[in-house]
Amino acid sequence: MKLGLVRYKCANCVSTFEAPEISPHSYGEFLLRSSTGAARYLDALQDKTYEEVARLLVAYEKTGGLSEFERAQILRRVYGEIACDEDADGNPFVLGAHPVCPVCGSQEMASWDFKEPPELVDVALEHVTHSKWNSLSGDEKLRKLCTTSALSRIEVQ
Repeated sequence: MKLGLVRYKCANCVSTFEAPEISPHSYGEFLLRSSTGAARYLDALQDKTYEEVARLLVAYEKTGGLSEFERAQILRRVYGEIACDEDADGNPFVLGAHPVCPVCGSQEMASWDFKEPPELVDVALEHVTHSKWNSLSGDEKLRKLCTTSALSRIEVQ
């Protein structure tokens, strides 16, 4: 897969480094990253779990009354933790997470920008998987959404 190189500046140690990223002009395509630096690809328009979690957010009493925009923001924050299988070390994938700084291991970035002129790299990326999620019943999926730590960190009315 062809990805653009992004120049990152770590907020923790101020090191600069480059890492591949999906074009900001892509619609419905995302990278999910874990805290160990593992990355997976998601085509949200083709992956039925993304829409499934979106429907659960409508059904859930704490998020059902929110605007579509607010629920979409929450969906992006909770999706990896609840619907995606973990990395090889058992860490959840997070949609839109920054890469891991190669110097200090932080994922907090002070700044980032696609390189100009654009520089593309060919990266072998696995698709995100959903084995655990797909083994759950509908009630279990809603319960998992309701109890996810990612949702508890979000202010919902």
